[in-house]
Amino acid sequence: MDTIINTLLLHPGVKYGALLLAYMGLVRHLRYRRINALLRKYPDPTLPLRNFTVAREIFGTLSEFEFPYLNVVSLEFALFKTYAVPSISKILAATKQFTSNCLRRTDDTVLILLEMNEGYSRNVRRTMLEGGKVDEEEVLNDERRKDIATERLNFLHGHYNIKQGDYLYTLALFIQEPAFFIDKFEWRPTTELERNALLALWIHNGKNMGIKDIPETLDELRAWTDAYDAQHTEYDPSNIVIADVTIDLLLNQAPKFLHPFGRKVIASLLTPQLRKAFGMPNPPAGLTTIMESALKARGLFIRYFMLPRRLPKVRTGLRANKDNKYVPAFHKYGVVYGDGYRVEDLGPEKFVGKCPISFHPSGITPTSGCPSSLQDL
Repeated sequence: MDTIINTLLLHPGVKYGALLLAYMGLVRHLRYRRINALLRKYPDPTLPLRNFTVAREIFGTLSEFEFPYLNVVSLEFALFKTYAVPSISKILAATKQFTSNCLRRTDDTVLILLEMNEGYSRNVRRTMLEGGKVDEEEVLNDERRKDIATERLNFLHGHYNIKQGDYLYTLALFIQEPAFFIDKFEWRPTTELERNALLALWIHNGKNMGIKDIPETLDELRAWTDAYDAQHTEYDPSNIVIADVTIDLLLNQAPKFLHPFGRKVIASLLTPQLRKAFGMPNPPAGLTTIMESALKARGLFIRYFMLPRRLPKVRTGLRANKDNKYVPAFHKYGVVYGDGYRVEDLGPEKFVGKCPISFHPSGITPTSGCPSSLQDL
């Protein structure tokens, strides 16, 4: 027996297998270390609902450390889902911003949202890259950037007759879709602490946008969203116009001959209600199962084989360049702001410079008719 055991132990396959199992165990341990530390630090999962500073820390950890890829994908899906509401898609189609330059329109939207939400993670990344020293002046500037982005969003939205219900529906999806995608496809599900942080952060943003009657619990929000979905998600030709250009953008880095299959893949990840609203045919039988299985396999691979991220994945620039612009750390679908952008100029070209912002140490002051909230429109 001892001879057999010794022979097995000396076999290369056994040694490599043991090393592989040890590595998998180590990766899993390291991956859970960050969330376990947060759960010890904040044992009350409802604390983010009462403490916005805590909510930002947890949100930043979730979105830029733990799940940076699916967090962004889920927000893109949330935006895509709103295009199945005719009152939203008709406005987007009428402006012709989406159809004439979908890449810029998408990048502007994403960058404004990131400027509103990435401040905590920018500070963490700067501090880690610069030897642990916190740049207090840049921390204040992060707050200014957040406020300017909110003002800019309000200013841009103020030019269109957008219903409060559509604002709230979009906000609700920003809260719910990340948790849904992460719970279903990522390497671990979200915790109650993280879900409450998502809720708290977006409620804060929503109130700054002047959105009214925001449900204050996840259950209430889910019930409201389901009811709004059932009543307002329906087919309209404008839905197809916006969906088509968006899908073209999503597939722009794939070879042309793969685009028809790519459209089937996207359709496979939509609900029957959404496919109907977008006038999409049903995907081939089994494709949904294949795609969902692939995404779940990705999550398992990350859990056991990919070491945790050392630095938060931040897209917005850590500091302004010599032209007082912020250069994105990477470009997802194409280069729009290769030389950088000013937060107050994000949006359609016709609005560049139309909402000047005055900087003050204590924050910002909108000038020249730039509204401070939807309530001022």
